[in-house]
Amino acid sequence: MKVEVGYKVKFINENLDGEVKTVLSQDRLVVSCSDGFDHEVSFSEVLVVGENNEINYSIDQVEISEKITEDQKPKGKSGFLNQYNTKSRYGNQNIVEVDLHLEQLVEFPSRLDDWQKLHTQMQHVKNCISAAREKRVSRVVFIHGVGTGVLKTELHNYISKFDYLELKEADFREYGSGATEVLIS
Repeated sequence: MKVEVGYKVKFINENLDGEVKTVLSQDRLVVSCSDGFDHEVSFSEVLVVGENNEINYSIDQVEISEKITEDQKPKGKSGFLNQYNTKSRYGNQNIVEVDLHLEQLVEFPSRLDDWQKLHTQMQHVKNCISAAREKRVSRVVFIHGVGTGVLKTELHNYISKFDYLELKEADFREYGSGATEVLIS
């Protein structure tokens, strides 16, 4: 959607609203805000709103489909693992490294409650294991970090429920004590 001078906007990450004062470039604009100051921001930091504070947006499907390349198109479960390393630092083949740190999984991890964080991480584990079985990957290393051990315990409890999965501590030289290796048979 094109943003023009005079459009009302709300900030995504702040409790501010205002009106577009100047459009500087394709991705920058100046907003005269409710706090009395003018702020130079990126288009991605604001939402265009109507008179009744409803979000106004329109999507040009043709324009979007032209911008999506082959490697960005949605894939089935088997394509899910393509975003991860398939070769470890020491050259081990047919291994997938999955980083479960929240910063790698969601855009704003601080906005989640503790139970939502754990649920998000465990859902990602389930998706990775399912995709690994489809692609016939024999080893997945989940990097969970040391922390308080809640995620590691939950991961171990989940993996132990399946006969075709085997738990193993990941190579300490490569991952330290913050990773678990899962063998898939």
